[in-house]
Amino acid sequence: MNSESSLLKLWARLLTFRARLDDYQSLGSRQLIMGLIVCWIVGMGRYWDDPRAILLQKTGIGSVIYVFALAALLWLTVKPIDPERFSYVGILTFVTMTSPPAILYAIPVEKWMTLEAANEMNLYFLGIVALWRLGLWVHYLRRYGLFSGAATFVAATLPLAFIFIALVEMNLHHVVFNIMGGIRDADHSSQDMAYSVLWLLSLLALPVSCFAGLGWFALVLQSRRDRRHQ
Repeated sequence: MNSESSLLKLWARLLTFRARLDDYQSLGSRQLIMGLIVCWIVGMGRYWDDPRAILLQKTGIGSVIYVFALAALLWLTVKPIDPERFSYVGILTFVTMTSPPAILYAIPVEKWMTLEAANEMNLYFLGIVALWRLGLWVHYLRRYGLFSGAATFVAATLPLAFIFIALVEMNLHHVVFNIMGGIRDADHSSQDMAYSVLWLLSLLALPVSCFAGLGWFALVLQSRRDRRHQ
C-alpha cells in the first residue's frame, strides 16, 4: 500500500510540475509498466465512441506504439547534445507518465452538445493536453539542468514540429478535409475544428522546424567542442 501511495504521489508531483530531479532519476521499470497501462487505458478511452476508429485505436494499442515512437523522437533530439544525461528508457518512462491528461479526449461531448460546440470543446481539449505535455517536457529538461533560454526553445519546438506534421499525415480521427470542395454534411465530425488547427500548425511547423534544426545542429557542435576540451 505504501509503495502504491508513493507512486501516486510521485505521479501527482510530475503532472503538477513539482517533480524534483531525484524524482525523474528514480523512474524505473515499475513506473514504466504503470505508465504503459495508463497509456493503454487512456488510448482506449480516446476512441471508444469514434465510429471511424480502426482496431489499433479501439484497443489502445496504437497509443502504446505512439509513446514508444514519441520517446524515440525526444531521445534523438537531446541525446546528441548531452549523451551522458539521457537514456531512451528514462524518457520513455517520463512520456508514459504524462498520459493521464489525455483522458479529456474520452469525454463524449458530442453526445450532449451541438456539433459546432463539440468541435470547439475538442479544440480546447487539444490545446490543454498539448500545452500541458509540452510544459512537462520543458520542466523535465530544466530539472536536468541541461537547457535554458533559446536552447530550451530548440529542444521543445524541433520534435513538436515533427509531431504536428505526423499527426496531420496520420489523421488519427479520419477527418474528411477538403480545402477546395468543403466537407459534406455526412462527413462532419466533432474533430473537424481540431484537425483544421493541426493542419494549420503543421504548415507553420515547416519553417519553424528549419530554424529549430539549425539551432539543434549548433547545440550539437557546441556540445562536441565542449567534450573535446574536457
